Amino acid sequence: MSSPGAPADLAAVQRRLWRLLVAPEGVRNALAEEGPGAEAALGALLVGDERAGAAARLEVYANAYFARLHDVLRADVPALAAALGPPAFHDLATAYLLACPPRHFSLRHAGDQLAAYLASDEPGAAFVRARCAFAADLAALELARTDAFDAADDAPLSRDALAALAPEAWAALTLRLRACVRLLALAWPVDRLVDAQARGEPLPLAELAPARTQVCVYREGDDVRQLRVPPEDAALLARARDGVAFGEVCEVLASPERAAAFLGRHAALFREGV
Repeated sequence: MSSPGAPADLAAVQRRLWRLLVAPEGVRNALAEEGPGAEAALGALLVGDERAGAAARLEVYANAYFARLHDVLRADVPALAAALGPPAFHDLATAYLLACPPRHFSLRHAGDQLAAYLASDEPGAAFVRARCAFAADLAALELARTDAFDAADDAPLSRDALAALAPEAWAALTLRLRACVRLLALAWPVDRLVDAQARGEPLPLAELAPARTQVCVYREGDDVRQLRVPPEDAALLARARDGVAFGEVCEVLASPERAAAFLGRHAALFREGV
């Protein structure tokens, strides 16, 4: 990068290059819209030569930038990418990145708004839903899996810790969800698609039909797991985000035995040291 004469303001240079890099119509067209002298001004910021001028070089970088974001999104939502197919997913990535350009320095967050975008009234989202009505749910589940993997570490509740509790302490035992737990209320059973993708099998798209589905996603070691939970369990798990007493679980389930069974089914979802 060159700056003849007085040094250019770095922030202003970065903003200008960013606008050109993300221009939907490409660098050259964006420069043409800026008017005469825009390409020459760019030449004062970027070094060119007889093989490629500043605009051509920046165009290469802009194309590489989109390709990298496209690949990151595809890695974040592999089942959705497989369900749509390469051309439609390319169109989705383009429309999404135009509507929701990355705001974080890490590519890890490039797809954070994808599920919300697919549920929105944006034309690009409507096009995808016409092809795959379950797209927003599938994106939400796949992104929740990434969130669960990246969540803070904490130890799950152990049976030894429960066995050490005095009988009179059980009613006040407070259950709190681990940091890695994500609860999703979905309109489609898209966990079937994620499971098939993980096994390397064809996605059962023709068999998929709308059905209210409660899915819990969590991390166990280095593995991310997902399980369906009945509505009654899902409601109690949601209350455990802020802490729920075991005595309250007994009251909701109308039986200490049923409460103990609930805790046994979901012990891996609760924090140790409660």
